[in-house]
Amino acid sequence: MPPEEQQPTSASGTQKGNNQKPAPAKEKPEGPLPNQLVCEVNRNDLDNILKNLHRRSLSDYRERGVRILHAAFGLLVWKDIITSEEVRSPLIMVPIELSKENIRKPFAISVPQVEEETVLNPALQVKLKNDYKIDLPPLPEEWESESLNAYFDAVSKVVAEQGWKVEGTLQIGLFSFHKLVIYNDLEANSPMIIQHPLVRAIAGVKDTRLVQDNLPEEKDVDRIENPENIFRVLDADSSQRVSIDFALKGQSFVMQGPPGTGKSQTIANIIGECIAQGKSVLFVSDKMAALEVVYKRLSEVGLAHFCLELHSSKANKQQVVAELKRCLDEQLVNGKLPALHDFEKMRQLRYQLNEYVTALHTKQPLLQKSAYDVLGELASLQAVPFVQVGLVNPGSLTPQKMNEFE
Repeated sequence: MPPEEQQPTSASGTQKGNNQKPAPAKEKPEGPLPNQLVCEVNRNDLDNILKNLHRRSLSDYRERGVRILHAAFGLLVWKDIITSEEVRSPLIMVPIELSKENIRKPFAISVPQVEEETVLNPALQVKLKNDYKIDLPPLPEEWESESLNAYFDAVSKVVAEQGWKVEGTLQIGLFSFHKLVIYNDLEANSPMIIQHPLVRAIAGVKDTRLVQDNLPEEKDVDRIENPENIFRVLDADSSQRVSIDFALKGQSFVMQGPPGTGKSQTIANIIGECIAQGKSVLFVSDKMAALEVVYKRLSEVGLAHFCLELHSSKANKQQVVAELKRCLDEQLVNGKLPALHDFEKMRQLRYQLNEYVTALHTKQPLLQKSAYDVLGELASLQAVPFVQVGLVNPGSLTPQKMNEFE
């Protein structure tokens, strides 16, 4: 028998000319996949929200080294004791990052490579403890498959008397609570802090002198400083040298100036001087860029190995421990110092430069003007025609003769 001809197939997948039933269509999953998050917004709104979260969190991290983008697991639904308003506060905070492979790909959520701790909402802890005398259960040291729900149940038991509840939700948002670390530090060390002279002065207590005696002035720095005892690693003018001397004497002060006037350079010099004296320096800034500028200056003069970075990608425990181990194991080799005659030569050069400045600004007894003043006046008379006056001895000029010539 000849072989049977194959019937044509339609787009629906059924065959014509037979009694077979259509193949059942694949059922769509009723819920999201394990690695998907459900959002109650459309695609365009979701993209705009994610772009805004990504931009703001990345800007904050680059400027201050602080991660403010978190995944919040669980919500505590409670009522404010004053307003009786219902409040929803996140419980467990996990730092996250938003990233894209390219502009066409969707955003992906990941945990930062740098070690970031999962924390119990610190602002909520302070609020509940101060206003309601409620201490939330501590987070478990090891998270297991069922420990998240178990923790929510533990929180529910603690707040059951208040009529509050816990919702097992997951939300993504910007949460900034890094200043609470300062708050906790102040609270824990308040007896010591209130004895600090600056704190007492701000509070209006006038029992401490904030300004030391015999502080140097700009005109005195060359007289009181010996070249062999100076360990500045960058250039410094007289005002910057006074700031450095203030810092070394332990005098509290404010150094201010517009950008580009040498503030970070002065800070690098202060750190260099303190390193030479065996002191430790904690340099703190709200902006990460300021830390990077000073670190770059110290690196350029060979002092990077004295620095321990505690911000940005350098702030994880593993790198900090490795850096501490390197410092303990390092064997410092003394560098070659200048000879004594080199220091004496520096003194002579400094004396000659200072004598030049003194002579330039010393008023001549007859004319009652300094060379600096005369040169300034001559510079302002460039457009005036030259007139020959036949003056034989300029050193004999007096204000009266000047008036006669005029």
